[in-house]
Amino acid sequence: MHSTKISFDIYNTNSCKTLGIFDTSFYQSTQPISNATLQIISPFDSEPVELNYYKNALTVLNSNNLGITNVNDLDYLQDLPDGLYTAKMSICPEEIYWFEKSWYRTCLLECKYDKAFLKLNVNSCEACYNPEKIKALDRAELYMNACVMQAKNCNIKEATKLYNASNKILDSILNCSCNDVR
Repeated sequence: MHSTKISFDIYNTNSCKTLGIFDTSFYQSTQPISNATLQIISPFDSEPVELNYYKNALTVLNSNNLGITNVNDLDYLQDLPDGLYTAKMSICPEEIYWFEKSWYRTCLLECKYDKAFLKLNVNSCEACYNPEKIKALDRAELYMNACVMQAKNCNIKEATKLYNASNKILDSILNCSCNDVR
């Protein structure tokens, strides 16, 4: 006999304005599901935001349902901040059926990486495309990936250091003129 097991995965929505939580739980068919609750602690708020989630489906979070904004026009939703997120999913009785996970979101940093990569203009600008800048860009990507891995291993302090180091490198690439060699 299978019993209910709560779990979820983070879903990449390919937008810094949204965050996806996909319910991958197994629900015992004879057990009624009640009080399906998702609590999110984000980098901008130490208190959890509580909302309902969709059973065995994708729940998309944005700045409205996380309490950052309250806009009617979805074009005015804000980007969700990078940093440590923790989510807890539960059903009644919550002390038995729950699952919690933390992760480090790097969506805005990834966008900055893309801009830095494009700035190197590999097709036509030899001054922009040089080995030092390519090495710096590779190092920024390595730090960004290591940040995510450190957070998975609960090394939040190290994850934050790596995030900041990657951000500094990318700022350096984005803020230099094409003729600068860094």
